[in-house]
Amino acid sequence: MITIATAECFTHGILAREIHALAQGYEDNFGSNYSYLVNKVLKDCLKDAIMDDKCSIFDLTDLSVTCGLFIPTLDAVKSILQIENPVEPLELVKGIKVYDDDGDVEMSILMAEAAKKISNSSIGIGTTAGIGYGGIAIVDDDVIISTSSDVSANLIDADSNNLYMRQKSGIEKTLKILIYYLNGNFYRINALQNVNIIYKWSLSFQ
Repeated sequence: MITIATAECFTHGILAREIHALAQGYEDNFGSNYSYLVNKVLKDCLKDAIMDDKCSIFDLTDLSVTCGLFIPTLDAVKSILQIENPVEPLELVKGIKVYDDDGDVEMSILMAEAAKKISNSSIGIGTTAGIGYGGIAIVDDDVIISTSSDVSANLIDADSNNLYMRQKSGIEKTLKILIYYLNGNFYRINALQNVNIIYKWSLSFQ
């Protein structure tokens, strides 16, 4: 069983709900709202498995969501995620942290690592977005996968449509990367826009 914990900002905890629905095998109105995307990605994985003479692909019901945390504010980052030295935000809006793209990516990694640590989970996922495309991170004991959504928006402007489109893009991209990761399809992850994969063993040589 692979356990997952999320610490989410601009994805509003939706990733935890979606992954949980997939892990439980829920269907119809109680199932994943992104099943169309998940099915397409699983077909990609099945094609790759056949080409590599593998018998099967990763069964999503072997996942378990330990917790899903909605963490929009800097105070919650410090008190709930126990991150003592978070990235300094450009601005706070009612306590909500606002970063640029670089800050969002850095902060999403910290959030993912913290969610994984405090829940003792196999995988941590972090998301946060202020001004720009936002930051998304998926981490385990060995690897850090960081990326962004493919839609730019500005939290301060509060354009609801743009913010929704950025959120949707971020959720879709995270689910894609997660499923490819679970199936070891790193070349498909690298083919996506603005993805960085860091192997933690390499950090010890820096």
